[in-house]
Amino acid sequence: MDKTINIWRLEDGCGGNEESAQTSIKGRASGGRSKLLVSDWSEDDVSEWLLEEGLEGLVDRFKANNIDGTELLSLTKETLASELHVESVGLRSKLLRKVEELKSDSVCLGIPDEFLCPITRELMKEPVIAADGYSYEKEAIESWINTKNRSSPMTNLPLLTTLLTPNHTLKMAIGRWKTSH
Repeated sequence: MDKTINIWRLEDGCGGNEESAQTSIKGRASGGRSKLLVSDWSEDDVSEWLLEEGLEGLVDRFKANNIDGTELLSLTKETLASELHVESVGLRSKLLRKVEELKSDSVCLGIPDEFLCPITRELMKEPVIAADGYSYEKEAIESWINTKNRSSPMTNLPLLTTLLTPNHTLKMAIGRWKTSH
C-alpha cells in the first residue's frame, strides 16, 4: 500500500489574518480584475498583473504565447524553462511564488471549500466523483490515477474502480456562485 501522505494547512485559507487578506485583495483592484477569478483573466489582465508584480520582462513572452489566467495558473518550472524560455532560475522561482500567492488569494476571496479540488486546491471547472465518493477536478484525478498507485487522494485507500462520474450538481452550484460573485 502507498505510504504517501499529503498535509494541507487550511485554517481559514488566509493565514489566519482576515485584515491582511482584505488589504491584499484591495491592492489588486486595478483594471477591474479583483472581481474576476484568476482563471477568468484575459491575456491583457495577465500582462497588467505582470507589470504590477515587477515582472515586465515577461510581458512580451506571455503575450506571444497567449498566456491567460487559466494558463498562468497551470505554469510549471519545466514549462517556463522549455516552452517560454525563461532561463533565469530566480525569475522562474519568483514568478511561481507570485502565482502561488494568486492561488492562495483565491481561497481568501471566499470560494467555498467544497468548490476547490482537493488535489490542486483550485476552483473546479469539470468536477467528477471518484470511487471514494469525493469530487475532484477531472484532469487532476485522471493524472493522479495514471501516475499514482490508484489510491484515493483523500483516504489513501485503493480505488475500487477508476470510473469517474461527472458531478453536474456541483458544476451548476459553482456556476451559480461564479455569477453571483
